[in-house]
Amino acid sequence: MTIKLDKLCIWIFIGSIALMLPSLQYVKVADELGCYLLGAIAFVDCVVNKQYRKYTVVFAFLIFFAFYIVYSIAFLNFNTTRFIITDAIIELKPFLPYLVIFAISPRFNEREKDIIKVLCYINVTACLILACLGDYYTELTLGHLSFLGTTCFICACTHMLLSIDSEGTLSKRDVTIIVVMLVIGLRSIRAKYFGEFILIMFFMFLYKPGMMKNFNFKHGLLIISVIATVIAASWNKISYYFITGTSDSFDLETLESFARPVLYATAGLIFVDFFPFGSGLASFASYASAQNYSGLYHYYGINNVWGLSEDFNEFICDAYYPCLAQFGIAGVVAFIIFFTSIYHHLRALIRYNSKHYKYHFVVGVSIIIFILIENIGGTVFVQSPGMLAMMLLGLTASLAHEPEVYQHSITHKKTFKIKI
Repeated sequence: MTIKLDKLCIWIFIGSIALMLPSLQYVKVADELGCYLLGAIAFVDCVVNKQYRKYTVVFAFLIFFAFYIVYSIAFLNFNTTRFIITDAIIELKPFLPYLVIFAISPRFNEREKDIIKVLCYINVTACLILACLGDYYTELTLGHLSFLGTTCFICACTHMLLSIDSEGTLSKRDVTIIVVMLVIGLRSIRAKYFGEFILIMFFMFLYKPGMMKNFNFKHGLLIISVIATVIAASWNKISYYFITGTSDSFDLETLESFARPVLYATAGLIFVDFFPFGSGLASFASYASAQNYSGLYHYYGINNVWGLSEDFNEFICDAYYPCLAQFGIAGVVAFIIFFTSIYHHLRALIRYNSKHYKYHFVVGVSIIIFILIENIGGTVFVQSPGMLAMMLLGLTASLAHEPEVYQHSITHKKTFKIKI
């Protein structure tokens, strides 16, 4: 019996979509299970089919995290070996699904597309019902109101990717469905989502491939208007995280009033004090560093800040970017290279055939924007929605594997400055 690994990847994606809402509060192991299964598929492909070269970047990431495990255990002493390894697994979780999906490049048939679309309709309908019932039932079911917007955004992007026809266009019906999904997500009333909503609307309706090449005053005004709108929609959060600490009050004598901004400020100190590799795994702003309280919080004297204390550490794992301090400047550079390389793959699609791949590009860029914005004030990236987003990104970027696109990218080498 022949087992098709690409089909296994597709059914893992289907299962992840089906468990998207339950995994947030009641089946939290779903994303870990999906990640492990994808890792097992890559392992089988290497051992049985000898496809080692296909997973070169997966091996590079494993070496990267193995180095940080050794570095954290041997050279630092902020947490125990058990929680250092736990943190390594958690931090690797969003990257592995992308890398495996990108390497295998699975393709959906019409039946699979229909199944996924139905699951997206179910998820968004459930979000609409919860929105009507009120915040109490939304938080009881999803854990946090923000996940309502997250669910709608990912389902809208999934529906868009699977609805692109052979000519590279979307029907009016599909465009309407996508917009309705995104509008329902506005009920999350989160500044982050408002910014994501504005940007995906821009890419869907106003962006034209090549507009930056033929840049003029009209384009400049349009882009400035979009950026200004995003900043205006997100200003309270920008002010909270980077300027005042809270949108209503700020008291320099009361650290408890701005716990999360303290994480950002302390992260900056860590980048300098532990240059270039950071403070190590399970040391700062991560789930593992809260579960087994890291000594680094005492080291910087923030262990008494409300939300960051050993007795009440609710806000320790509340934003992804401060967690990068664990990896230092080296980790930040790796993070930037990773997403830059994905963008290069998406650009390869546009450069090959801008008309055919416009909406594929829109999906990919929208997911990248979604991740980068969500990471400012949340940890969706290392949760089940983050895994789904990265799988979706892998599906989109893997279109660069198509022979004609790949050949074009080789001919025009600027497209693939970095290969991942």
